[in-house]
Amino acid sequence: MEAPITTEKGTAATPYDFGAGEVSTTGPLQPGLVYETTAIDYLNFLCYHGYNIATIKIMANTIPDGFTCPEESNIDLISNINYPSIAISNFDEKAGRRVNRTLTNVAGNAKMEDAKTVYNISIDAPAGLDVQVVPDKLLFSKIDEKSSYQVRFSAANPLKKDVFGSITWSNGKYKVRSTFAISGKSGSVALDKQ
Repeated sequence: MEAPITTEKGTAATPYDFGAGEVSTTGPLQPGLVYETTAIDYLNFLCYHGYNIATIKIMANTIPDGFTCPEESNIDLISNINYPSIAISNFDEKAGRRVNRTLTNVAGNAKMEDAKTVYNISIDAPAGLDVQVVPDKLLFSKIDEKSSYQVRFSAANPLKKDVFGSITWSNGKYKVRSTFAISGKSGSVALDKQ
């Protein structure tokens, strides 16, 4: 039996310590699906964090004409930015949390038959956290087609520590894995550590 990965101090490591996986030199060239994060996503990140338009204009240098922060901007909406990993802090098990993502099909080549594919979901969730993905299948019929899904997180009891898991979309040829980190009201997720 192999020993668990440990930190420099000898304590058990978490995904905060060892990241999301190994580097592959060929995998990124043909990922199958991608999460396209736009400039608007990043501007909304600043809005959700509480910055006003005047400050955002200074930080971003240029912003699209007519851009305004969403009316209901708050820090909890950061989890909905279309990014491959999911981080939720201040998780309230009574309310749960829903997170939306959109994937773009970049698999295959210009032939229509290579672009048609169905991706099925598999979920790796820790004990005590219920994770549901809706829909549980994504159908793509062409290259650059987008498809959205929602991840629903809930728990019967408060989280006593940060928990980790992943969801993986697979069509038999490609596997597209998204990790998640969830912390309860007393913990805090380190968003930039992965």
